[in-house]
Amino acid sequence: MISLFIFKSGARGMQYGIGTYIRELIDSLLRVGGIKIYLVSYHNVNSKEFSNRSISNNYAEINIPSPIIHTSQNNSSDKKYAYSVVRLLNSLIPQNGKVVFQINYLDDLSIANKLKEIYKCPVISIVHFAQWQQLFDGNRKKLSGLNIDQPSNNIEFTLSKEKEFYKVSDHIVSVTRYMKDFIINDYDINPEKITVIPNGLEYSKYKTISKDERDSLKQKLGFEKDEILILFSGRVDPCKGIFYLLDAFEEACKKIHNLRLVLLGEGNIQDCQKRLQSSFGKITYTGFLSSELVTSFYHLADIGIVPSIYDHCPYTVLEMMANLIPLIATRINGLDEILDDNQCLFVNPVLSKEGDISINSNELSNAILNLAEDPYLRNELAVNSYSCLIKRFTASRMADEMNNLFQTLTSTKTFPEYEKNT
Repeated sequence: MISLFIFKSGARGMQYGIGTYIRELIDSLLRVGGIKIYLVSYHNVNSKEFSNRSISNNYAEINIPSPIIHTSQNNSSDKKYAYSVVRLLNSLIPQNGKVVFQINYLDDLSIANKLKEIYKCPVISIVHFAQWQQLFDGNRKKLSGLNIDQPSNNIEFTLSKEKEFYKVSDHIVSVTRYMKDFIINDYDINPEKITVIPNGLEYSKYKTISKDERDSLKQKLGFEKDEILILFSGRVDPCKGIFYLLDAFEEACKKIHNLRLVLLGEGNIQDCQKRLQSSFGKITYTGFLSSELVTSFYHLADIGIVPSIYDHCPYTVLEMMANLIPLIATRINGLDEILDDNQCLFVNPVLSKEGDISINSNELSNAILNLAEDPYLRNELAVNSYSCLIKRFTASRMADEMNNLFQTLTSTKTFPEYEKNT
């Protein structure tokens, strides 16, 4: 029996893709068997004291609140809190059994260091996102000239911390091939300790509904029967291409009058409103919704749209595929590892000489018009992408690959050391 400790912070991303990943992974690993899972939620804003709740024989949820007395966020306070987290887990960690620690967030670095200091058990980190993309809006050229090994400013320090995060990990799981290549080439991490395991989804829990049910649900949620619903799902952020989407949608509305854009997620709605010129009544902002309501919108969507500037292996894409929603997406690293041209309508990003990434709103608008006017193409893309999902992106496949990795690491007494590639 392997004891797997999965760490989950109180960070914003845990409400979105990383949180979905953790839920899907836990559910699928429990079906594999042979693993006792402890979900360690630290900096838990909903918890006032430490708790250990047994959900089943092989699954427990551990909640650890933030310190009662707020201290400034610095290296010293991080280390003290990490020590407290590890100390609270001490009685749950088998002294002689097989143990794996899975880290999911950069802020877990102090906890990872403390675990490695005390226990001789493998620490695995998961690459869900990249700091350089967030710092530079995906502009890789801005990495040139930085000295992250001897940082002298906040940007270099942030990237140095990310590199250290992967350096101290005994093994790294990247959800995309392109991020594995980046970590090897730009962070000089030993390729032997990196495995690519794409995200997986339990697609069978998504059920289709009849046309009559769909019409009734559409009316219930306040939409017109003949409206063509275009669904964006995720953080309403510029990095998700949201401003290009708004421009493209307004342009498409000039030619098709029954379009409706639904932005499903939280973000700066005020900036979105400032962007609009004419289509205020055709855009619905939902904010963060319950899973039941999210499912309702998936049932209603005629077109799914993912105009990201940069991305990895987003669960919103997998969920739309599972719900037979035809997709429009930008042809960027990550998304092009999930879908191809017969499964999705791609829009090519525009790369400037300086490395800045943008989207041609006219091209995006034309893609919206093409799918809106062609129900046969919508059906073809939806069926093809669903077939891709059940072949390559299932939760059971993800769980099997992760379990194989756990078995390998717990049967190995030594792990590949960090070394600089030459």
